[in-house]
Formats: sequence, structure tokens, C-alpha cells
Amino acid sequence: GKRGGTITITRRLNQRLGGGEITYDIIDNPATRLKNDEWNRVVAVICQGASWQFKGWRYSDPVDLFSRTFGFYVGLEGATVPAELQGWNCKTGKVSRDRRGGDNICLAGFWNGLEEFMAVHKQELFN
Repeated sequence: GKRGGTITITRRLNQRLGGGEITYDIIDNPATRLKNDEWNRVVAVICQGASWQFKGWRYSDPVDLFSRTFGFYVGLEGATVPAELQGWNCKTGKVSRDRRGGDNICLAGFWNGLEEFMAVHKQELFN
């Protein structure tokens, strides 16, 4: 569902993580949307591969940010991954410009990576 610039997604967790449901709020521009005490609830950041994206964020240094959140970058198959991304703890997914049937592989990579990250770093949010 969508409410006030927020998209809400409810997903069922992998059985080995309890199999319960978890709800995510997907927002744009967290610097203007989140209070300082809400940043601990951020579990993932989709990045564009440039550090200017994080200007004004509570954790504006990408190395710090991606030690606290699951970082994910989506690039086109065959395209060069931005050099700046190389030093960040960020997973990369690839999509094809022409063969969109493979998008599910990228999507599964995101959700599996996020659940793995949360199982280690954000277990308290599973409850």
C-alpha cells in the first residue's frame, strides 16, 4: 500500500528466520523524513553509486552507513559499476535492458541479502 509518500510492503520471512510477517516502509529522502531516533529502524539503502546521495543523512559517510544498513546497488548487465561503490559494503544486482525476465534474480538477491543482514544486525526487528 501507499500512504503519504511511503510505500508499505509486508513480506513473509524465510522459515529459518521464523517465517513470520514483517512490514517495511519504503521512503525517499530520509534526511527530511526521519528523526534522529528513527534511523536505527533503517534496514536497507538502495544506492546510486555516488556518495552525494547521502548528503544531510544522519550517517552520511557510506562506509559508516553500510555498516549499519544493507546496501544494494542495481546496475545494468554489462555496465561498469561506479568506482566509488567499490569501497562500500554494498551488494550488486544486475538487470538486463532487454531480457526483463531475469529481474526476479536481482529481486531475490535483494530480499535474501536483506534477510541475511537483518538476521545478523537487526534481529530485534523480526519480532
